[in-house]
Amino acid sequence: MLPPLIDVIPEARLNLVIYHLKNDDVNEAYALIKDMECVLPKEYILKAVVHAVIGQTSDQKDHMRIAQNFFQMVGASPSECDTIPGRQCMASCFFILKQFDDVLVYLKSIRPYFINDDDFNWNFGIASASAGEYKEAEEGFLQI
Repeated sequence: MLPPLIDVIPEARLNLVIYHLKNDDVNEAYALIKDMECVLPKEYILKAVVHAVIGQTSDQKDHMRIAQNFFQMVGASPSECDTIPGRQCMASCFFILKQFDDVLVYLKSIRPYFINDDDFNWNFGIASASAGEYKEAEEGFLQI
């Protein structure tokens, strides 16, 4: 249903990218988003996620650098810096850079909103352990 709509309804392309990511078809997601000119923060975030997935699965540093740049662009923008997605983007940016103390600054600021989210708690636990905050890491992992 979505493919015929991608040139008609902008959200259709984004939803189809998300569909492909959820179904482990990263190449299809990348094909849909690689040439897309981003305008909205959600478009930059989705493009960053696609690049991060490709970079992680294929160990391609160029994709990780692109993802980090997109995350930083959104997270540092004046319109997004104090929003939950903006803080998630900055945490993702610093996660890629392996600056886990900085990751925790952002994750701790939004943690109350994600206390029951397994993905958030996993990332919080990993970042805490990597920063040497083992009690916090244990708490995060026990929430899963």
